[in-house]
Amino acid sequence: MAKVVLTMQYEVAEESRQEYLAAVEKLKAHYAANQHVMYSVFEQKGKRNAFAEMFVAQSEEAYKQYEESEDEVADTLAQKIAEFSKGGKAKYSTFVETV
Repeated sequence: MAKVVLTMQYEVAEESRQEYLAAVEKLKAHYAANQHVMYSVFEQKGKRNAFAEMFVAQSEEAYKQYEESEDEVADTLAQKIAEFSKGGKAKYSTFVETV
């Protein structure tokens, strides 16, 4: 079973940092109940306010189930988080485990 990893990378304005972190905490608590994916947020070492959200599914089937399990709460929080990114830009990447 190949794991699937989705990453989103972006920067947040300093003045939005605390609001952003509060929204991410809510999203992390929401995803804690989702059995299909593990959700984490990382800040780039040496580059304040450069963040990466990471979703890890244990298989491609679990990733599909995660996508299907998205709900209004997750959508609303994700939209709010996206509004904090500088210029509304984020880099999205999806990886499938090969070895």
